[in-house]
Amino acid sequence: MGTASFFLHQFLLADDNLGFNTLLQKAYIFHFVFSLSVIIAFRLLSKSEKIFVQLGFVYIGLLVFKIAAYTAMCYPQLMGDEHLPRFYRASLLIPVFVFLCLEVFFVSKILQRE
Repeated sequence: MGTASFFLHQFLLADDNLGFNTLLQKAYIFHFVFSLSVIIAFRLLSKSEKIFVQLGFVYIGLLVFKIAAYTAMCYPQLMGDEHLPRFYRASLLIPVFVFLCLEVFFVSKILQRE
């Protein structure tokens, strides 16, 4: 779903701005790797009953860390230090919501199963 979202996102933007396309690609890769890591870690940690009861709090902490790390990675573009139209700045938030939905879906499945 993330890959389809990336290609659809690039197609709909239809922009030849190579700098923005590279930034968009980095954003999708960052969110993919982070979300996959979270899901794998939760799958492994859900086997331990002692840790399982705290996984919801762990997820909230990881979500805050993910947003902080993404903001740090894209700080010049998101905060206006580097000239980028508002439409493109807002467009950088699409991967956040796509992968957040996927993460929540899989994490809730892991937590409900036990």
